Amino acid sequence: MSFVQISLPGTTSGERGLTYYQSPQLQTLPFLTHAFTTRIGGASGGCYSSLNFSVREGDPEEHVKKNYQITAAAFAVSPEQFLTVRQIHGDGILVIKEPDFRIPEGKLPEYDGIITNQTGIAVGIKTADCVPVLIVDRIKRIVCVVHAGWRGTALKIAAKAVMRFREDFLSETEDMIAAIGPSIGPCCYQVDEQVVRAMGPDGGAGPYFRACKEDGRWMLDLPSLNRRHLLEAGLSPENIEMSGLCTSCLPDLFYSHRGESGKTGRQLNFLMLRGDRA
Repeated sequence: MSFVQISLPGTTSGERGLTYYQSPQLQTLPFLTHAFTTRIGGASGGCYSSLNFSVREGDPEEHVKKNYQITAAAFAVSPEQFLTVRQIHGDGILVIKEPDFRIPEGKLPEYDGIITNQTGIAVGIKTADCVPVLIVDRIKRIVCVVHAGWRGTALKIAAKAVMRFREDFLSETEDMIAAIGPSIGPCCYQVDEQVVRAMGPDGGAGPYFRACKEDGRWMLDLPSLNRRHLLEAGLSPENIEMSGLCTSCLPDLFYSHRGESGKTGRQLNFLMLRGDRA
């Protein structure tokens, strides 16, 4: 089943409202709010136009703050409820069990995933080609967001997130649903031998590489490889949804680091257990 595109009306005449995608299976969970944002509906300009969520690439901070405010209003939360980390292309996952958990301002911890059983925290990761993975335990009501670039994928971060569900919350894999959001697809993601080596000779990644005309280059299906890791971790095939949307192919909808030669913004991919935050 295809992801659902939702477009909200703008606040003024002629203004484009927020556009985002949702997973059909995650939409059915009444206790959950989630979204894979696009670049449409924000306050940023130029190459960051318009719903950019990162200041690290050069967009003024006031624009990014406004984009969080726009998104918060669309989902009836406060900007302060969004919680992100400093992504480092590793496999570290921040586990949040404390109702009063706070990150000190200006001191983002370095992780590439967040998992929590606490309500009112919109945990998110930012992407502009890397694979965003949202995972939910629909019975125990636990949520996780994962950032999987090629390095994180080589480290099998999606499978390690499933392991954290089991170890930290005693979840059962049959209760988990995963949604793999928009990212660069095998049509556009050309990689070199370094990436092939990183996946490991026995890592089972071979079927996800396709040879190019250029020597020493391959096309990599990064979303499908993350799906394989989720399957290996025990999730059922019917409980894993893929967007099938390539960020590089759709420049009017998404930021793409590859497609825009590194000068671009970042989407926000988030989910939240509904309820007040302590």
